[in-house]
Amino acid sequence: MPLLLQSGDHPEPDPHGPDSGGRARRRDRLLPLAPRNARVIARSTDDIPRNRAILVAALGGEGGGVLADWIATAIRRAGLLCQTTSIPGVAQRTGATTYYLEYCEIPIDELGDRRVVFALTPVPGDVDVMVASELVEAARAVQNGYVTADRTTLIASSHRVYATSEKIAMEDGRFDPARALKAAHDLSHRAVIFDMERAAEEAGTVINAVLLGALAGSRALPIDPAHFEAAIEAGGKGVAASKRGFMLGLAAARGEAIGAAAAPAEPLRPGTGAAPLAGFPVETRFVIGHGHARACDYQDAAYGETYLERVRDLLALDRALNGATRGWRLTIEGARNLALRMTYEDVIRVADLKTRAERFATVRAETRAQADQLLHVTEYLKPGLEEVCAVLPPRLGDRLLAWARRRGIEHRLHVGLHVRSDTVSGFLLMRLLARMRRLRRGSWRFAQESALTARWYEAVLAAARIDYDFGVAVADAATLVKGYSGTYRRGLRNFDLLFDEVVKPAIAAGRSAAPEVAEARRAAVADPDSDALDAVIARHRAERDTARLPHAMPA
Repeated sequence: MPLLLQSGDHPEPDPHGPDSGGRARRRDRLLPLAPRNARVIARSTDDIPRNRAILVAALGGEGGGVLADWIATAIRRAGLLCQTTSIPGVAQRTGATTYYLEYCEIPIDELGDRRVVFALTPVPGDVDVMVASELVEAARAVQNGYVTADRTTLIASSHRVYATSEKIAMEDGRFDPARALKAAHDLSHRAVIFDMERAAEEAGTVINAVLLGALAGSRALPIDPAHFEAAIEAGGKGVAASKRGFMLGLAAARGEAIGAAAAPAEPLRPGTGAAPLAGFPVETRFVIGHGHARACDYQDAAYGETYLERVRDLLALDRALNGATRGWRLTIEGARNLALRMTYEDVIRVADLKTRAERFATVRAETRAQADQLLHVTEYLKPGLEEVCAVLPPRLGDRLLAWARRRGIEHRLHVGLHVRSDTVSGFLLMRLLARMRRLRRGSWRFAQESALTARWYEAVLAAARIDYDFGVAVADAATLVKGYSGTYRRGLRNFDLLFDEVVKPAIAAGRSAAPEVAEARRAAVADPDSDALDAVIARHRAERDTARLPHAMPA
């Protein structure tokens, strides 16, 4: 609760003084407490109007400090006292910088000789307005108690910027956005949530301007929207774009439709063509169509046809097993994982993706570089021995790897490269690697991946003939092999272990092992050290060995 104290020793601060329009790190000076003999004007708590609290959570590069400045400037222009503080977050999206604002609801010209004491940090349960630039940041505020159903207006964007913990998960580690949205709506007094990132892109600005507009349109603050616009103009940088974003946020908070036109479908790259999907069930066409386009884009049209031939065989078995009653799960999961297996990431693929025109257009758009500005793009690469062997003929690749393994240097041979893909030499180097796609079929990595894919695919068919769910579980096991370098090696080791110890014995015995495969796959992605998988496999071995022992004969 703020303290309104009478003191004749301290002059009234100038709300429009030199500190009123500074950057985020410049704060209103905390007004000193009155001397001990000061007389409290208010005779009861009802006479003491409390301060209003605003908490802003923004990620790096989203202009959170500027947003806090705009809000503070608008409040001061409305004739109210305001103070801002901030707590910096940490890098790599493991947190957000928070900005805390307090303002006194009594206009300055009505304060008289009373003084206001502001808090430096927010208190859970005592925040009037919560502004979050991303959905999980809003959910984090709810979890920490800063959003309450009896008091807090929540202004947040519904888009996602994935946290490091989500990205490093061995499986799909994303938080459930539906749960976050439900919590935001259920546990706040009022929630204004929409895709502000998309609105910012439409306006050609940063998300902070849209957040400001949404705050103004929510009427959570007793501030005329004109004061917020004036605050943007006072900033003097990117005023036109910021005002466009502000108006979009203002309209959305008022309930007006602002949705940008639906994004056009991504055009097919030359040579990919549309997949002939007429013979496939409607439920499967989305996955199969994307898988075919991915295979064609990865290699060529013939490679895409190879993909379709395998999917047709999978569908034929699915039909024989009455897959329509099961939602064609075998075909859908098999087609999805087959596309991923056939389009593994190698240095050729990486070089191709990094030198496409649309990639440079995306980089320029995300950095908001102007047409007359030069943009330097540096590619950070760290190829190891396996990446080099990937483009060599199979025999040469095997010999080189065997030589390195004998000397124990297989995983120590790597080099860090910084390639400027915006320069002629750097671009030509990357394009030369990309052009090696024509030689991919004769490479060491292609032979390795083709053998692995064939092994997995045949196991899917064999398992499905025994039990439908067994086939689907084996199809899902392909997700263990992904990534690069150490991640790829660990995934391959887990995949081989699962197949050798669970899948192959079950197929050989003609029994379903769907629960065991699902359990082993979950264990494999539970920890990067594979301790959980090793424990599961050890238990299965013990159970199998026990089953093989002859039953004891009665005495």
